[in-house]
Amino acid sequence: MKRLFFILFLLVLLVLSFFYKNLTQKHHVEVNVRVEKGLSTKEVLRFLEKKGILNSFYSSYIYLRLKGSNLKSGCYRFSGSYSDIDVIKIVAKGSSCPVSVAIPEGANVFKVALILDNAHLCRKEEFLKLAFDRNFIKSLGLNGFSLEGFLFPDTYLFDEGSSCERVVLEIVENFKRKVLPLFSSYKTDGYVRKALGKVDMVKVLTVASIIERETSVKDEKPLVASVIYNRLIRGMPLQCDPTVYYAYYLERRSKFSLHEGDTSISSPYNTYVNKGLPPGPICNPGLDSILAAMYPAKTKFLYFVVRPDRRGHFFSKSYNEHLKFVKETFRIGEKKKEKVRN
Repeated sequence: MKRLFFILFLLVLLVLSFFYKNLTQKHHVEVNVRVEKGLSTKEVLRFLEKKGILNSFYSSYIYLRLKGSNLKSGCYRFSGSYSDIDVIKIVAKGSSCPVSVAIPEGANVFKVALILDNAHLCRKEEFLKLAFDRNFIKSLGLNGFSLEGFLFPDTYLFDEGSSCERVVLEIVENFKRKVLPLFSSYKTDGYVRKALGKVDMVKVLTVASIIERETSVKDEKPLVASVIYNRLIRGMPLQCDPTVYYAYYLERRSKFSLHEGDTSISSPYNTYVNKGLPPGPICNPGLDSILAAMYPAKTKFLYFVVRPDRRGHFFSKSYNEHLKFVKETFRIGEKKKEKVRN
């Protein structure tokens, strides 16, 4: 009988030794993994074992049952030497998953809403409600009709599950870090003051947003700024198509091109009907456009039209010169269409 007990005792020791070795033996791991929501403990352990992160599914499962612990979904980075106990402790704590979101230069609040919705960070309507909530905007220390112009174009990394308010706060904080320092020591010259009157950040951002939507060519941005300022100084309507497109956006109507009658839409953002700047930005401009609005070129240009190759614009001082460029652009455009048809 004693011999039987001794044999059983040795077997238990061997099992415990094997069990302990499997749980504590370290091995090197270099891998990023995402544990999806809704998986059972067994499914998570099988997944970790398949990825080479765990030594033993069975030892780990028994250990978890004895501990009464559960594994949590999330994103995990393993880099170094880990035992199964180390892995279990890490996955039992849980970890959020980073979500990368890129807001391009020139995106307006409606496009940003779609980007965040597609990334499953903010529902589109929830974001737009915040974007036009005056009290929320004031709580962020901003003074504007909406968040338009304050959503700095950049690539962001958010924690999965972040609240919509938290997401907006991080974007606006980035704007404050990148843009506010530009205005802290900004001294306007007579040219800009003559065009804008009392110069403030919202007015400059409004000009920058129009520049952003009019051209993507960096060297042209100060020239486009000069056209805007020259027309403001002369009391001419800006007649910028992007402001009309934005007027339709505000009515939740998208326009892919403007046709006869479209520029008569009743809106303070319609710069064909109203003189002066629109009430606020029409998109979220990048630094190049903001700097161009702050430091425009000093020209006498009053008009510009896109070049036939779409790689820039023709700038002109008179309407007759402008018409010549418009006819040239139209003539080459028609030739290209005819060539395609033939």
